[in-house]
Amino acid sequence: MLALDSGLSPLLARARPCLPPALLILALSALFAFGGDRGYFYRPWVYSENSAKNLALAENLSPRDNFRLFRAVILAEDGSRYYDMYSRFPIGGTALIKLATAPFDGLSAKLTAARTLALLMFCGAALLAHLAVARLTASRRIGLAAALIAFSSYYALYHSDAVSNETMDIFGVMLTFHGMVVFVQDGRFRQLPIKACAALFVGWHVYALLLPFIVFGLAREIVALTRRRADSANGATARNIREKTGAGRKRHISTFAALIRSRYMILGAATLAFGIVVLGANLVNEYYAYGGETPPAELPTARSALARAGAPEAERLDLPSFARQQLYRVGGAALPYALPWKRGYPEPLQPPPAGVAVGVLALGAALAGIAFARRHRALWATLALFGFFWALLARGNVSFVHHVHEALYYVGVPLALFGLALMGARRLWGERAPIAAALAAVVVFAVSAFQMSGLDRDVQKAEAMKAEMADFDAIREKTRGEAVAVLTGHGYFDGWLRYNRAPYYLAGSVLPPIGYNPTSPRMDGVKYVVSDRADYEWGYPLTPENRVAFLYEVELFNLPPSELRRLESTEPTARADFDLYLEGDTLTYLKSPCAEDDARGRFFLSVHPIDAADLPQDRREMGHDSLNFEFAPQGIITDGKCAIRRLLPRYPIASISTGRYIPGEREIWSAEIRIAPQDETAARHESVYQAAKSGDLIIRSDFDIYLEGDTLTYLKSPCAESDTRGRFFLSVHPLDAADLPENRRALGHDALNFDFAPDGIIFADKCMIRRELPDYPIKKIETGKWIPGVGSLWAGEAAVGD
Repeated sequence: MLALDSGLSPLLARARPCLPPALLILALSALFAFGGDRGYFYRPWVYSENSAKNLALAENLSPRDNFRLFRAVILAEDGSRYYDMYSRFPIGGTALIKLATAPFDGLSAKLTAARTLALLMFCGAALLAHLAVARLTASRRIGLAAALIAFSSYYALYHSDAVSNETMDIFGVMLTFHGMVVFVQDGRFRQLPIKACAALFVGWHVYALLLPFIVFGLAREIVALTRRRADSANGATARNIREKTGAGRKRHISTFAALIRSRYMILGAATLAFGIVVLGANLVNEYYAYGGETPPAELPTARSALARAGAPEAERLDLPSFARQQLYRVGGAALPYALPWKRGYPEPLQPPPAGVAVGVLALGAALAGIAFARRHRALWATLALFGFFWALLARGNVSFVHHVHEALYYVGVPLALFGLALMGARRLWGERAPIAAALAAVVVFAVSAFQMSGLDRDVQKAEAMKAEMADFDAIREKTRGEAVAVLTGHGYFDGWLRYNRAPYYLAGSVLPPIGYNPTSPRMDGVKYVVSDRADYEWGYPLTPENRVAFLYEVELFNLPPSELRRLESTEPTARADFDLYLEGDTLTYLKSPCAEDDARGRFFLSVHPIDAADLPQDRREMGHDSLNFEFAPQGIITDGKCAIRRLLPRYPIASISTGRYIPGEREIWSAEIRIAPQDETAARHESVYQAAKSGDLIIRSDFDIYLEGDTLTYLKSPCAESDTRGRFFLSVHPLDAADLPENRRALGHDALNFDFAPDGIIFADKCMIRRELPDYPIKKIETGKWIPGVGSLWAGEAAVGD
């Protein structure tokens, strides 16, 4: 027994130092146990869109395209390819995602691999934070407690598995800070620039950490050199004043030389040069991707850098509001679940005073601890303040409410606050304080991770997302990975498809040229058709095999000029800075005259239902649907007019609140629309229905179709929602084929196919939808309904002109 004890004792002694990191890894692993598929399927658009975007960038990364970072390739009219570049980040993060996802097939498997990579980097960042704080405090238990509490915040856990450079970059920041601690304590300098450059290969946030560290280090060296020179000068005699003056010049020169040779200066120069090389590679790749004709200042990366720095919005940035927002985020980062988070939209536009006060107290306590610290004040200050340096450097980006993940970089405040506080507690109560704090921190982290796993959780929606992902993979398989996407409307496409607020990227896709077509149909939901016909709907082959996947956007795109003229001739539902037109399930914003400045900022759109049970589960506590949007890309600015149309939910609506605001600044205008009770709405629909029947009945079929002027009306009674499913085709044959859009002339007719939603109306037992016809002379119309992949359900045709 004694022999056994003597044999185990050395093993236990060697294992004891590893116990805190092992507990940390065990606690962090709770994310895997509680997380599951929660991230991509349950999170709002900011989370899922960032993940999808980075998956696309990684999927597209290849030597064939010179390792360009792009979202999609657009096929030009002349057959050349146009790259939709997105190279504002260093290539390293995208390369890591590529390595993680390359062995897997299918979007679901790739997503799981990428999320696992993000979680591992998050766990690695927490472990590095633990090791750094443990070194600074000479206590592994304090390092464990501080790291767990700091990484228990909403910001950290919510975005822990987001497939995004901005959230994965926290690993590089913590790696660099650990290198700073090793350098200051042990004098080992060479490892620090290596770690810093490795971090820069993933993201730019490490510059916000390097800046205060280098400034504090150089300031300390200047103070030390000045003191030594002063002590040396005080020993000179009056007889050597002339010599002393000449020596002073030499001393100034030698002081400057000493600073130039300083390791802090070398660190700054090395990391700056490395960053310039990485950024320069991105710019060169963009320059040649756009044919070498775009001025450098107009390249996407340059424009992104200016936007992040706040230009030209910097002059309009409301600094008091910006400061309140950042202090609110500090409070949320320092004290897990201390602030009232809202489900589905976790940060208020105007932070409440109590939340700001929590941030002020947390930051003030951390700075007070640094002021009274006995050693390494510069390191503690660097840790606590680097988030603020980033906020100032990238204020144009950080200020956005939907960029709330940037608050993850205030993690240094709780690391400094709890690290220094526990050092004081250890001096007062001995080792019992760190032990109790470490155990409490494990519990806090586990509870926070469990709570976060249920936030925004909607099982029904998740199952639908998985089914749609399977459809997406089926499309890619049928089109041999060359899923050519066609969107209705103006043709704006940035490489992703949004469905039920979850985007899927079409990595590897080639997009055909889509010109402006005023009569393009509008789609509700995502529909796809795989066809072997080269002339299917668009009239020309889109892939070498003529196999086409038609993928339609949920969002409504540009309004045709005739629709704008019609709206201007009617009375708006509500008047504000924009006139608002509510028609069925659509809300149209129209302003004339209008300039580009009138459409800047962000529009809010809050839809209040009659019955809150109709809301998505994650919105019920809020009591309304928040459908906020930006004017671009769906909005149009033409002929001094600004217009955009938004699709509203299908449930019965009580009221709508909308307007425009500048994030972090102020509300510019607002308006409210009260919806008439359902019986009044039905009466209004009935009057339109009866008026439409006064036109000419040109086709009698499953739907009776009436023609009045340039408007075609489809009517059916009795009718149920099942009668509207499938897709309606509408082929318009002109008297003169020259009147057709150029890409339709070979086909010989205009294909204006449409879905019943969103423009169709179902009320009582009647169905009605009105379609506007082109303004050229029409020979005949063919129309009907079919289910893609099944076949035609009904059809009819009518001669219109001679």
